[in-house]
Amino acid sequence: MNKQNTKLENYLELKQKHDRMQNLVDAWAFDYSIEKLKPLLDDGFEGNDLIEYFTIRLIDYIENKYESTKQTEDGGK
Repeated sequence: MNKQNTKLENYLELKQKHDRMQNLVDAWAFDYSIEKLKPLLDDGFEGNDLIEYFTIRLIDYIENKYESTKQTEDGGK
C-alpha cells in the first residue's frame, strides 16, 4: 500500500472515531469544560501544558473513580 492511501485511511479512521465521540458526548458540554480552562491560558500556560494536565487527571479518574454506565448482559452496571 502506498503512503497516500495510508494517510487517507488514518484520516478516515480518526474522523470516524471523533465523529462517534462527538455523538456520545454533547459538544456544548465539552466546549464548556474547555472554556473553564481559560484561566490557565491567561496565566501563561500553553496548550501542551493543558494537555499534559488533562492527561494526568484523566488517567487518575479512570484508575480511581471511573464506573461504567454501560449495562452488562445481565442488566446490571
